[in-house]
Amino acid sequence: MIGNDIVDLALAAKQSNWRRKGWLQKIFTVSEQDKILNALDPDLTVWKLWSMKEAAYKAYQRQFFKAPTYNPWDFECSETSVIVKGMQYKTKTTITSEYIHSVAFIDQKEIVTKVFVNESLSYKKHLLDYISKTKLLNSEKITIKKNDFRIPFVYINNLQSDIQVSFSSHGLFSSYVVDLSENLQRV
Repeated sequence: MIGNDIVDLALAAKQSNWRRKGWLQKIFTVSEQDKILNALDPDLTVWKLWSMKEAAYKAYQRQFFKAPTYNPWDFECSETSVIVKGMQYKTKTTITSEYIHSVAFIDQKEIVTKVFVNESLSYKKHLLDYISKTKLLNSEKITIKKNDFRIPFVYINNLQSDIQVSFSSHGLFSSYVVDLSENLQRV
């Protein structure tokens, strides 16, 4: 199971005043609030934990086919993982001066991720081309569709495959993560 989330740091600074009364308590557990308030850079810590929770939420939703409901208190972050209702999702977070990108997964097999700047409309096409080349498939036979819970799935010849994908966009940045560890027959 995989998920990912990206935060445009400039846009987050403009859109959200996380220091306003009650905001931290609504989103973060007591231990997470302590991490934030004692961090050398509280802003980065807020958005790192936020990104980790969102990525784990997507992985959890995919694993259990949950309808889109999100209670951030159900997701407890450590440095490299998120626990939700007894399930542990490992995370890898990339922090740059412009964005924070987190990927959540249970087992890292053939996970590939890519971040795009100012290309929000091309990242899905890039992913389809990547799957096509990697799995030696005709790109015209590959599509991505979301189910009723808004979980994206890769379809090959109009049949749902086992390839897992996750997308995220915020501000100037878009990203995907894909797990290509499933062995597919050529279509």
